[in-house]
Amino acid sequence: MRRKAQKIPALKGEFKLALSDPDKAETIAVSLEKQFSLNNLSHSETEEEVNESTNNFSPPINNNYQNDNINSIQPSEVIKIIKKLNIKKACGRDGITNKMIKNIPCTMVFELTEIINNIFNFNYFPNAWKTAVVVPILKPGKDPTIPENYRPISLLSTLSKITENFILDKLNEHLIGNKILCPEQFGFRKSLTTNHQLLRVVEYITSGFDRGECTAAVFLDIQKAFDRVWKQGLIHKLIMYKTPPNLVQLLNSYLDDRKFVVRIGNSSSESKTMKAGIPQGGKISPVLYSIYVNDIPTTHKTLLGMYADDTTILARNKNPKYTAAAINQHLQKLDDWFVKWKIALNVSKTEAVYFAKGEKKHKPVIKIKNKIIPWSQQAKYLGIILDNKLTWQSHISSIKTKFRNVTRKLYPLIARDSDMKRKYKILIYTAILRPIITYGCPIWGSAAKSNINKLEVLENNIIRQICKAGWYMRNEDIRKAIKLPSLKDFIKKISVNFYNNIEDIDNEAIQQIDKYTLNIKSKRPRKILL
Repeated sequence: MRRKAQKIPALKGEFKLALSDPDKAETIAVSLEKQFSLNNLSHSETEEEVNESTNNFSPPINNNYQNDNINSIQPSEVIKIIKKLNIKKACGRDGITNKMIKNIPCTMVFELTEIINNIFNFNYFPNAWKTAVVVPILKPGKDPTIPENYRPISLLSTLSKITENFILDKLNEHLIGNKILCPEQFGFRKSLTTNHQLLRVVEYITSGFDRGECTAAVFLDIQKAFDRVWKQGLIHKLIMYKTPPNLVQLLNSYLDDRKFVVRIGNSSSESKTMKAGIPQGGKISPVLYSIYVNDIPTTHKTLLGMYADDTTILARNKNPKYTAAAINQHLQKLDDWFVKWKIALNVSKTEAVYFAKGEKKHKPVIKIKNKIIPWSQQAKYLGIILDNKLTWQSHISSIKTKFRNVTRKLYPLIARDSDMKRKYKILIYTAILRPIITYGCPIWGSAAKSNINKLEVLENNIIRQICKAGWYMRNEDIRKAIKLPSLKDFIKKISVNFYNNIEDIDNEAIQQIDKYTLNIKSKRPRKILL
């Protein structure tokens, strides 16, 4: 199902209303140019250190890579990347589509391979590939007349993205080989998912429950995290992590002089410069962000969890004063570090939850930037709602709402009177609807039976509708006929696979989760395995 093209209404520009498509594109471009700029934060000592580091950096004149046939990119490797291209993806500014690339003759593959090898030989990323086409998409529930309410979706050159695969391989080889990335960062790491970070957080809280401890958690909201990365600071960190000099020079070329144009309909804005940030949609960007925040402060009294820019810190103790002291100490360190690296925290959107088994009248006071962070009853982290007693009621209610909303949109396809074949209706359910229910289930699957039953009712209603079942037919018989496991069995299967694979993950943070004996009365996640 294709998304309908958005009709953008007249926009409120700085000096006038933007009525035509060219004016609208220019108005949004001006807004985004401000977004892709450094936060107004200064730390002279760090700035001097970064300037000295980057100004004194000089890559070797002789590039060994140039004459090293063993390390050069082979046409077979380029073909392997081309085969994975999705022909439905939109093209960049050069108009070269994925479909075109997939149909180029072998001689062109050799030419492309030579271009990529020369990019490595000269440590130079082509300027022609550094201009993104930005398509603005309105953020849900926002005023469509305000330019800042549009999310930029960047379309990059296909040739650029093919090349980035090889740059990323070289970068990962250095990062993984030297174990540079901090174990608390789970974003875009091999074998690690949002579920693994959620498991760390929930296990920390529930193990505290078992010891009679309460847990304070702060969920930080970082403003425009990817869009306002200090490029010079990032290059400095690449140098500090002893990244191969040729690769540093190439990445500097990749980040330097980035531009974008905003496209609305057939009209485009003037080209604008990205003064800060890393390219949205770039293959390398997530790893570059991970490097930029890699030296984030930690303390032995708190737990730090990160998935890309989604960051949380937790502390637990029987005494609320000790919990507050640990959290406040860590927040102060983070605040100092944020200023040093020009990272802005949105204090008003930062949330705190005090997890406790019973009601706590006297909760500790926590502050950041001398502002008290109020306690919330719940917070959403990595797509899962964590209520302050971990009953999962709020999360399951949100699943029901989302499930019903999506079902309503799909109703013409899966309704009883739809002409679509039953096997395709079942495919729609298993590919689109069921994942809405099961996301994160290894973490919340140990919820009370009454909560799980609510989700089973949702599923049963859809299955009966798809199969045009009469009132007299049993749910169990319907499932057997279409070879679909019950929701409870499916959730358990996912969870068993998830927990069985954890021991094979080479990550210090995930392996530090304490082992425990399964107990039917426990609220801990692995209870689902019973």
